[in-house]
Amino acid sequence: MTQPSPPPAAPRDETSLAEAALGCVRFQRDFARLILPLALLLAVVAGVVTAFRPSFPGRAILDTSKFSLDEWRRLVPILHDPRLVAGTLAVLEKPADGKAAQAEAERLTSLFERPSFWTRQVQYRSALQRDDIREVPNAELRNTSTLGIEISLRANSREEAARQIDATGRHIAQSLLWSLLDGFQRDQAAITTSQRPTLGLRLTKLTFDVEQTQARSADMRALMASFPERPDTTAGTIVSPENGGSRFLSPFAQWVALETKASELQADIRAARRDLERLEWLDRFLTAARAQRDQVQSGFALADRLDAIKTEIFASATAAAAIQARDEISLALAEARARAERIGFTAAPMIESAPVWTRSPLPVAVIVFIASLAALSVLLALY
Repeated sequence: MTQPSPPPAAPRDETSLAEAALGCVRFQRDFARLILPLALLLAVVAGVVTAFRPSFPGRAILDTSKFSLDEWRRLVPILHDPRLVAGTLAVLEKPADGKAAQAEAERLTSLFERPSFWTRQVQYRSALQRDDIREVPNAELRNTSTLGIEISLRANSREEAARQIDATGRHIAQSLLWSLLDGFQRDQAAITTSQRPTLGLRLTKLTFDVEQTQARSADMRALMASFPERPDTTAGTIVSPENGGSRFLSPFAQWVALETKASELQADIRAARRDLERLEWLDRFLTAARAQRDQVQSGFALADRLDAIKTEIFASATAAAAIQARDEISLALAEARARAERIGFTAAPMIESAPVWTRSPLPVAVIVFIASLAALSVLLALY
């Protein structure tokens, strides 16, 4: 019997790499007149748009002496407060062109009111490095000093980048002043609320102790007056005829001790009353400061307002307690102002002379041309 012939081999579906490449070349050659002009047009448009919207990176270090990491973390949540942002923009120098000034204000408002800007582009730089941590394992990270606050941003021009960096530094300074003054008011309000009842109770106890001491002193004087002919009533000690002849202070010695104690208690009462009076003056100041507080939009405006309130309240005050309260407020305001005014740039911002490559016309045009060419080729092949 004859063997049946094997079935013919099925044609291979595989295509070699060289054949695929030749197919792409033929496809591009056939449709180049349609694809290339469109890709080139898109690339030119992208290059022209990028040329009018460059992006210049800028970086600067804001000097903030004696600024701890804890203070910075407490400050960050209020930096994007719209009220404080509006206060900063109100005092900035504006371009002469009205439209340009409005556009820049809108850009700064959008930038400053974005919380991610303060957490990603504005960073706290500690003076403690990783090598220091390895060498000093017990180093207090939260209480170390700082090299400053690093500001990194991008803008459409080098001049705009410089203005934005300067505005960022001013905003941090005035927000720090606001935080310090707000913290001072809250702390003083808490102290006033907690200490006034304590001082009132202490004053009541001291008054009772004075009455008791004065009553005992009067008893000792009456006892000495009962024995005017006995010279030993003024002796230091007297021997008791009971309990084995124990010794105790003579009426005169006890009277001197009681008078001394009464004098000390009177001094404590005067000090407590002065503290209460001082807290009363502080409470007057804080009550006036809380009125219309939400209308103040910046730290420096808040400092000026508190200074004016202090002058008005303590204008006719002559008591020692009032003067002490006024001096404490003046010291707190002066220290807060000094810290805010010391914040500044020790060197000019570092701004690149050329825009980043992703916002440079030539690289963007090349990328768009290649991407458009590939996308149009795929779409045309699918069609």
